[in-house]
Amino acid sequence: MSLELIADLREKLGLLDKMKRHLAFSHTKVSYWWRVDAPFDGWSDEQLESLAALKGRFAELQDHLAFAMKLIAMIEQEDTTRFTYVLNYMVQLGIIDDMDEWLSIRDLRNAAAHDYSATEVDKAIHFHSLLQYSDYLFKTLDSLKRFVATAYPINNGKR
Repeated sequence: MSLELIADLREKLGLLDKMKRHLAFSHTKVSYWWRVDAPFDGWSDEQLESLAALKGRFAELQDHLAFAMKLIAMIEQEDTTRFTYVLNYMVQLGIIDDMDEWLSIRDLRNAAAHDYSATEVDKAIHFHSLLQYSDYLFKTLDSLKRFVATAYPINNGKR
């Protein structure tokens, strides 16, 4: 077991906690006024900026969660050649419930990072989905942290 990779994972978990707080802040802020049926032209510049922050923070948290999962697989000397192998292992560990659900969230993240949506309806559905699936990312992080605390406990500085 690589102590260096475990140290990297612990550092990543600290960063993930910050990202979670940032996304939770944006989620709360946007949830307060969000209406899926409201036209984007009606949103203020501040509201549009909040939507952009939500989108960016969602994508960032999802990316870094994926990297943390890969670190766990590397620590456990699992095959990381394909990310689906990593996801399958995360299901086995109980960190995620379903690989297909994670891949759907990944598609949502990709749309967030590369939003070229032309229609108001598509944009509204996209942002509504970001709001709905933020909790999924939060729960995944919590599961990941529980696994790390159990699998790699800190023992007198040895791990």
